[in-house]
Amino acid sequence: MFIEALEEEANAIRNVEPRVHVKLERGVITGAGDSYAACLAIEGISKGKFRCVDPYDLLEWDPPASLVIVSVSGKPVVYQWLLEKFRGRSKIYVVTANPRSRIAEQADEIVDIPYTPKLQLPGTLSFFSTLKTLYGLAGIEEKVEQGKPLPLGHEPFFVGKSGNYGIAYFASLKMSEIFGEISRAERFEQFLHSPIFSTKDRRVILLSSGDDRERKLLSEVDNLSLTECTTLLCNAESVILSVIQEMRRRGWDRIYYLENKNILRASSNMIY
Repeated sequence: MFIEALEEEANAIRNVEPRVHVKLERGVITGAGDSYAACLAIEGISKGKFRCVDPYDLLEWDPPASLVIVSVSGKPVVYQWLLEKFRGRSKIYVVTANPRSRIAEQADEIVDIPYTPKLQLPGTLSFFSTLKTLYGLAGIEEKVEQGKPLPLGHEPFFVGKSGNYGIAYFASLKMSEIFGEISRAERFEQFLHSPIFSTKDRRVILLSSGDDRERKLLSEVDNLSLTECTTLLCNAESVILSVIQEMRRRGWDRIYYLENKNILRASSNMIY
């Protein structure tokens, strides 16, 4: 059931066409979970014009001129706290699939994410829709590429340079939510300085940006796979397809976070 549902979402990726009426040149962007992964991706691809900050950390900051709050559901309480602190001091944009949420109703501008859930799932199509919406907001375009799955195995490493670090972070979230399994998200240069020493018997998935050093690392490390993509959107699609392929390989038609009610309750009590 879950594999088929995720495959249905993966097949819908190429039909995502956000209509974004707002354009920004720079600002502070914040989000949690998948939204934080998209936030990291935009920070990287915009070369820092959009700075990504954890929402709870942001409560201790001075008000930025432009604040972009990214939340598919619009429900986490931390965003309400941010609005209470920064409303009237920052121009606040809420990027959400729930324009009737409490935080959206208090925003200066609402930017719609084109996503309507059919079933409670770990975010896949919702992440892709969020990332494309943020591209529209930031005026970013990428060439169109076709994502392809790669073998993951157990406890893989996901490594990415610049905006691809956000995609690596997204990939590690899916391993936690779906398999209840530890994985690692690493920036390319930082990976070389220490985490590489703990990769024995674990797959390393390098999210390509077309950098020559990525090809060099591929020739140095036997257990490394390099995506064929050079864009963030394509690498995100490759991650989604790879996770689905791994579910099929394991015969894992389950979603770990939905089964573990105590952990889910604790998480929800803290978030909402």
